[in-house]
Amino acid sequence: MKTSKRNRLQIAAFIIIAINCIAYGFYIRGGIEVRPLSPSDLNPYGGWSHLKAAFTDVSYRWRGVTRGIALTGSVTLASLLSGRFLCGSMCPIGALQDLFNHMGKKMGIRGYSLGVEKEKKLDYIKYGVLFLVMTLSIVGLGSVLAPYSPWLGLMNIFSGFASMGGIIVISAIGIGSIFTKRIFCRFLCPLGAYQSLVSVLGLWSIRTKAECKGCTYCLKDCPVEIQFGIQGELPPECVCCMKCVESDCIKDPKGYQVYIGSRRIRTGTFLAMGLSVLLAAYFLLPLAGDVEGKGWSTESLDLHDGSYIGVGTGFGGRIMAEIRVDEGRIEYIDITGHRESSGYYEEVFRNMERQIIEVQGIDVDTVSGATATSRGYLNAVRNGISQSMEKEAGD
Repeated sequence: MKTSKRNRLQIAAFIIIAINCIAYGFYIRGGIEVRPLSPSDLNPYGGWSHLKAAFTDVSYRWRGVTRGIALTGSVTLASLLSGRFLCGSMCPIGALQDLFNHMGKKMGIRGYSLGVEKEKKLDYIKYGVLFLVMTLSIVGLGSVLAPYSPWLGLMNIFSGFASMGGIIVISAIGIGSIFTKRIFCRFLCPLGAYQSLVSVLGLWSIRTKAECKGCTYCLKDCPVEIQFGIQGELPPECVCCMKCVESDCIKDPKGYQVYIGSRRIRTGTFLAMGLSVLLAAYFLLPLAGDVEGKGWSTESLDLHDGSYIGVGTGFGGRIMAEIRVDEGRIEYIDITGHRESSGYYEEVFRNMERQIIEVQGIDVDTVSGATATSRGYLNAVRNGISQSMEKEAGD
């Protein structure tokens, strides 16, 4: 498999993400003190998870840009400038599919094609998946789909968290990719559908002025098997892998070229622009506003000793916490029940308990990227503390 600039960027992104998530697993288990980016920080659906609170929670208050929201925003901006750049050059799921398809070829497995017309119809399925995901997010059922997210599932595998649903989906995508190129990207990925819709509004294009009247030689290695003729512009389904651009046209030496507006640019420049916009937006957007919500202090409260079960509502539903008060102080907090998504709750449950006990109050920082889980955790603790305040001394 020829290693192009895009291939090298794709491999580098996959390795960096994997190492980061492995390090995050060590961080959660106390192996290291420096916090890497969490799976929730690297989840491009992070912005969508706020839809439910924004549309249905009357107490919702904007607290700034989290890493998850920033990634959704950076993907949007990159799509406007560089189309589905993330899909073709940065997405670890895309890299995994390319790897399995390459392995299948090496094993002599013949790929399966559904035919041009049928595949065009199947392309629309992912737009239905996008609509379903966003609808469920708005009505508060996003947590139902979260355990089956291949993106979050892959992050959790690297981090060492239990995510059986994600493992099953990732395995199915890998096996399917042996027989059909980029099967998930083409037919099922809601993020790919989102980027395709956004990219239509952008300035980028991959097109040709060649006069070969329908030759598809340049598209023979297309990872999403676009079968359109050489004339005109490639559709939004293109993942910007640059194979058609780097291929030598047998009819016209110009062939496909990359354009920003009416200006032709080089492949390397296109990739650099997409990468720069993606990273700059991701790291700069969180600086706009405070993302850390605050609770209230218990320093002046009269707490009565005992164990109390507090209840709060997180991203996945009800969070139940046992709060033990001894000699007027919070002794420990034990989560007795929850349905939060793996990759989100681990840091919340680990760090917020430690902070609350240390400051003897709930005036603590929430975990960026897991604000819904953090809020549910704090509400459960607040509920337990309220019970301790209301308890009569003789009870």
